[in-house]
Amino acid sequence: MLTLTETWKLLRIRWLFLKNHCVHPAPDKWTRWGLILILGSLFFAANYAFFFRMIRYLDELPFKVGEELIFQLLNVIFLTLFVMVLFSAIIASLSIYYISSDLDFLHSQPVRKGSIIITRFVQTLINASWVVLIFALPIFLAYGNYFQVDSGYYVYLLASFPPFVITPTLVGIFGIMLLMRYFPTDKAYQVLSFLGLFFLAGMVMFFRFLSPEKFYDKKVSDEAIMAFVESLKIPEFGFLPNSWMTLGISGWADGKTAMALEQLAYLYGAALAMGGLFLWISQKIYFKGWRSFQEVKNAPRGQVMKSRGAQSGFIGKLPLSQGQRALLIKDMLIFMRDPSQWSQIFILAALVVVYIFNITNLPLDNLILKNIVSVLNVGLVGFVLAALAARFVFSATSMEGQKMWTIYTSPVDMRSFLIGKYLMFLPPLLVVGEFLVIVSNQLLEVDPYVMKVSVAGVFLITVGVVGMAIGMGAMYPKFDYENVSEISGGTGGILFMISSLIYVGLVVVLGARPMYLHFKQKFLLEAFLGWEVTVFYTLVIVLSLFVAIEPMRRGIHTLKSRDF
Repeated sequence: MLTLTETWKLLRIRWLFLKNHCVHPAPDKWTRWGLILILGSLFFAANYAFFFRMIRYLDELPFKVGEELIFQLLNVIFLTLFVMVLFSAIIASLSIYYISSDLDFLHSQPVRKGSIIITRFVQTLINASWVVLIFALPIFLAYGNYFQVDSGYYVYLLASFPPFVITPTLVGIFGIMLLMRYFPTDKAYQVLSFLGLFFLAGMVMFFRFLSPEKFYDKKVSDEAIMAFVESLKIPEFGFLPNSWMTLGISGWADGKTAMALEQLAYLYGAALAMGGLFLWISQKIYFKGWRSFQEVKNAPRGQVMKSRGAQSGFIGKLPLSQGQRALLIKDMLIFMRDPSQWSQIFILAALVVVYIFNITNLPLDNLILKNIVSVLNVGLVGFVLAALAARFVFSATSMEGQKMWTIYTSPVDMRSFLIGKYLMFLPPLLVVGEFLVIVSNQLLEVDPYVMKVSVAGVFLITVGVVGMAIGMGAMYPKFDYENVSEISGGTGGILFMISSLIYVGLVVVLGARPMYLHFKQKFLLEAFLGWEVTVFYTLVIVLSLFVAIEPMRRGIHTLKSRDF
């Protein structure tokens, strides 16, 4: 009883923190919440419409193939949600149980270990499952609405989700506790981030390569449908919660109430059994693991040798001052030494592969569509670059963290500081952008003029997007972050994403007119005035230079006026 009382008090403190954060946000947070609400509503509606249309289409397939496909679709969705919660719990529990700044104070208080463990479990559960629940809700609303189920279906859905997300959360926390008890290391977060991103990249490529769009071809054969069904089948392990959820949801929708309740009993039984085992073992290993982790984290570091190879390499040949060169080398070494940063190359590689795969699946025999796509291709590549800049480039300044004061006290001004960041990120993003546009244009078989214009357009977009990201990242820094994702998810990150997309859209609109005149001359043999093309291309260049320079100028001013 004493443990429950302490647990309730700790949970109430966390609830008050959350309540104050939501009810009394800082003035600059209102814009963020408004944008999140709008974007979240649009995502919810689009997700609902997409899955409703998919379920309706599958249900109309011949030979009752749709029933099997819908069942397997549910199985895939629940398996994906289960794994997402599991990986999220692993990453979140490491921070919540071992890295959070309030743990030293909490462990010094006369509070039972069981109360701390339960409280932190609730925090981990919320952190790991809230995004999954928001993503899954429109899917199952679409499923229920299409099959016109009764209200009991939604009650069953609400009753089955808690044990479904509790089980993988417990498994994830338990795995982290075992890891930190017997293999404590301050690099565990980076290693787990690496594994999680590798898994996510594989999932993205797997689901894209299933090529579900081939069913929209009216000439698809029955054999192709059956082959796709076989490729979708997931091993139905009866002991996994995703199988119980799939059987329960589909059984209730089909009127098989007894079977659905049986699966619900399995879900709660597994959650209770896992919870009891977790609470018993965690009290024996958690505190020892936390103490070992503190010893490793606070151990004295060995002398780190300076890298002379970088000085004598290509960086040493750049026309930079000694201070700029030193900052650039520092940023590159930090990036390479942090697996949580460079491991995201797997996500980048998956995006590149999926992008090229989408181009290869377009109906390239249609000449009109080919030319339209060749114009839009520059914009599509620009959107990819904007997304990459939002994750990598925008957070570059904020990632200096609480040690930003060392930059202020060093003989380097803020202009040199931001130029060094710019020169670090411009080449890799330029390589990615040019690779995408050249390969995709080769697949589209565009003429030399379109190829030249596309290459030049992507170059200007990269120059503008990187400058905008560096500048706005300096205008809206967040040095007190606990997770890197907090930086790009803040008000400044959202404003950058919106601004960069508007900029890319303007470049496409301004460049569309010269491309239209080119196609008109090529196919209709109509001449056009050269000055008109020059004006539009000049506007693109001026716009790109403006969005690259002006945010950088404002970012330099913001950093200079900041008080550390």
